[in-house]
Amino acid sequence: IHTGLYMFNRMGSAIADTSIATLVARASPTREARSHNLALIQSTRAGARIVTPLLSGKLFEISCRSTWAPGALPYLTNALCALAIVPLPLVLRWAQKAGLQEEHDQQ
Repeated sequence: IHTGLYMFNRMGSAIADTSIATLVARASPTREARSHNLALIQSTRAGARIVTPLLSGKLFEISCRSTWAPGALPYLTNALCALAIVPLPLVLRWAQKAGLQEEHDQQ
């Protein structure tokens, strides 16, 4: 079961990585901008691979001191972050429409 869940997690991560790279490539106006933006994504992910285990370990250590759901703080924090960004596509679409409307009004 653990292996299946791990592989499911990796599959989701691969789909997310591909989707993000595609969105960045489509949104970048020039080849140089596309290269720069994709490099920033890779740098950010590399930094996250260093920082997140440290942060997760510290959260786990803190949550093991409590009597309510010991060890659950990293998972709870991750879930709350995921829930917090759920409306992001709607916000981005709204911002894009507002920007297009502003361009149209200026013309």
